[in-house]
Amino acid sequence: MTKRIGVGVVAIAVVALIVFRVVRATSGTAAAPDVDAIRARTGIPVEVAAARVGELVVRREFTGTLRGIRSATVRAKSGDEIVEIPVHVGQQVRAGDVLLRQSSQGSLASVQQAEAAREQAQRAVDRLRPLKERGAISDQDWDNAVTALRVAETNLDAARGRVDLKSPIDGVVTDILMTRGSVPEAGDPLVRVSDLSRLQVTLDVSAEQARELAVSQPATLPEIGLEGRISRIALQADPASRLLEVELTFPGARLRPGAGVVPGTLVPVRIEVGRRSGALLVPQAAARDSMLWVVDSAGVARRRTVRLGLAGDGWVEVEAGLSAGERVVTAGASLLSDGARTRVVGESAS
Repeated sequence: MTKRIGVGVVAIAVVALIVFRVVRATSGTAAAPDVDAIRARTGIPVEVAAARVGELVVRREFTGTLRGIRSATVRAKSGDEIVEIPVHVGQQVRAGDVLLRQSSQGSLASVQQAEAAREQAQRAVDRLRPLKERGAISDQDWDNAVTALRVAETNLDAARGRVDLKSPIDGVVTDILMTRGSVPEAGDPLVRVSDLSRLQVTLDVSAEQARELAVSQPATLPEIGLEGRISRIALQADPASRLLEVELTFPGARLRPGAGVVPGTLVPVRIEVGRRSGALLVPQAAARDSMLWVVDSAGVARRRTVRLGLAGDGWVEVEAGLSAGERVVTAGASLLSDGARTRVVGESAS
C-alpha cells in the first residue's frame, strides 16, 4: 500500500512540473493576431481602375431573318413536264427572263396555233400598209388589220406563258425547287427570285428590348460588312408570341460575289442603342446599384453614392458623384467597409 502511494505522489509531481514549465514558457508570448488585425495592418487586397473621360457607344446584338427588299415565287401554271431550266442558283436575272420551261402536247399546240395566227395577221398588215399609204383603203380596214395583229401577239404571249415561265422582277435566283423532267401540279412553287439591291432583316423583340430601339438607329451586319438602320418597329405585338417585329434595311447594291447573302437564313445584327461623347466612364464591374468604392491617395476605401447613366460594352457612365482620375474598386469590394485600409494589387488600364 505504501508503495502505491509513493508512485502516485511521484506521478503527480511530474505532471505538476510539466504544467509549471509550460506556463512559464508561454507566459511571455503575445496572443496570435486575428484576420481583422492582419487586414488592418497590411490592407485589404483590391484591384482598381481610374475613372476616365471618353466616348461610350452601346450596341445590342440580335439574331434575325435575312431577306431581299422584294421576292417573287414563280409557280407552275399547268401540270406539264419541266423540259428546261436555263438558270442556276445565284444567277442575276432581269424581269422577263425565262427561268423555266414546261411542255406538253397541248401547250405546244397552243403555241404553234398562236404563232400561225400572228404570222397571218402580220402578213395582212404588211400587205395593207402600201395601200394605206396611197389612200386606197379606208381607215377602218387599216385599224381592223392592226387590231387583229395586236390580238394575235397577245394570244401568242399568253400561249408561251404556259410554256416559258419568266421572272417578274429583277433579282437573284435563290431557289430552284424542281428538276428537269419533274411533273408539277398547277400552282406548285418552282423558282424563287429575290431583289438584293437592298437587304432587310426582321427581328422579334420583347417589349423591354423595344424600349431601347427607335427608327433610324444605326445597325450593322457584321458577317457581311454592311451598315444600315432600323426602318420600322411594329406598334402592336404578335398575339401569340407577345413579341414586336422590328425591320432593319441595309443597302446591298455593292454586294460582292460570294458575300454569303442567303435570303431566309438567320444572321446576327448589332444595333447602336446609345452614344455619349465626353462621358465619365468606369468599368461596369465597379458599379453596384448606384454605389462605388473609391480608394483615396492614402489607400483608404470610401463608399460613394453616384448617379449612373448609359451602360454597355463593359463600361458604365457616371453622371454625378465622381471625378475623372479617381480610383474605383473593380475586384475585392466584398471585403471592404467604409474607412478600411486597402492594398492595391492590380490596376486596370483605361
